[in-house]
Amino acid sequence: MEGNRRINFNPATEFFDGIPFLYAPFKEYVLKIVPLMLEHIWQQKHAKKSTIDEELLHSGWICRLITLDKRVLIADKQLEIQGWPEIKGFLQNSLESCTSEESLVKTVDDCIQYLLPTLESRFQDNYRFPLRDFHCWWYTIHDDDTHLAIHLINAYQPDSPFDHLEHFRATMLHAIDHGLASHPDIKIVSCGSWLNQVPKFQYLWPESFIKNQKVVNITGGFGPGVWGQYMTVDGGFNEEKALILRKTGKHPFPLTESFCFVEEIISHLRK
Repeated sequence: MEGNRRINFNPATEFFDGIPFLYAPFKEYVLKIVPLMLEHIWQQKHAKKSTIDEELLHSGWICRLITLDKRVLIADKQLEIQGWPEIKGFLQNSLESCTSEESLVKTVDDCIQYLLPTLESRFQDNYRFPLRDFHCWWYTIHDDDTHLAIHLINAYQPDSPFDHLEHFRATMLHAIDHGLASHPDIKIVSCGSWLNQVPKFQYLWPESFIKNQKVVNITGGFGPGVWGQYMTVDGGFNEEKALILRKTGKHPFPLTESFCFVEEIISHLRK
């Protein structure tokens, strides 16, 4: 049993998922976000008349945090991940067998105890997000090198990025300039995040970005683009936002995606 619960991972493999690896050392966040996601999965299953299997895939951030493996979001590849079929089976059986909200707390606690050997092996005391080449920012390239998607973490912990707004802006511009220099055919810049609706974050973007914003979903979500809002600036857990999700089944800030033309964002940031 113990061996089935611990998933071995190798950062050198092509399937290693580096984004959840950045979050996995946060003990308070992980030990509270995983139960929240399990509760959310159970609630969504009953609200939508879906299955736990479907909701696990839809809310794939929990699967990524457990496995640190990109294949976990591809249903027909999951059997290739060592240890995951056993863990997934335990989670599915436990949540499918739970028949009431009264018993959900114990069900979720049993799941956490089962997952602990895998999760706790990654915890680090006093951990903070590591700096990246552009501090908080990085980018990926899509659509035949015409689309730059920009991503971020809070590398200013325990401060907020908005406490360092000028540096936050300058490093964002540096990341986009770097991407454009490497891929001169880039036409648009996009960002998918819960932050897209926060006025301080919108300040960094031109008006067209705000107008082009669309809601991806108000529940679930595959990555930290929506679940990151439950982390406090010091790496802890936001209990108030978690309470909103538990009560309503919806995130305080839904996951949205938006875009603008690359010339617009560069001009805006330089102003």
